[in-house]
Amino acid sequence: MKKFSLWLCVLLVIFCALIGFRYGHILTKDEGTIRLIVSTFILDTTSRDFVKFDETISVTRYVSKNSGESRYDIIKKVLSDLGWSYKTQEGAALFFQKDKDIVVVETKLVTEDYFIWDVPIEARE
Repeated sequence: MKKFSLWLCVLLVIFCALIGFRYGHILTKDEGTIRLIVSTFILDTTSRDFVKFDETISVTRYVSKNSGESRYDIIKKVLSDLGWSYKTQEGAALFFQKDKDIVVVETKLVTEDYFIWDVPIEARE
């Protein structure tokens, strides 16, 4: 039984070290939370394009893989599905319009592999 416990502890330490090497740099960012690490792990292990990792009273936060020039396509698709039409991009902000309402989706590169995008609550209504 002691051998089994020892091996289990060794495997746990190795697993934690591997996770730390792969996702530990996210913890050094402003948004570095366990939820963000879990969300990026989900992105890496599934075929999902984005994962919701946080919600505040003003925004819903998602994380996606950084696919270079086409990284904002997923945001455009999600907002289009909600009835918003893409208007323009200024820096890291994307502007969408529905009727006379305009919402701004802000994006932020977390690492070179992942970026966060914040969808205002009014866009979800």
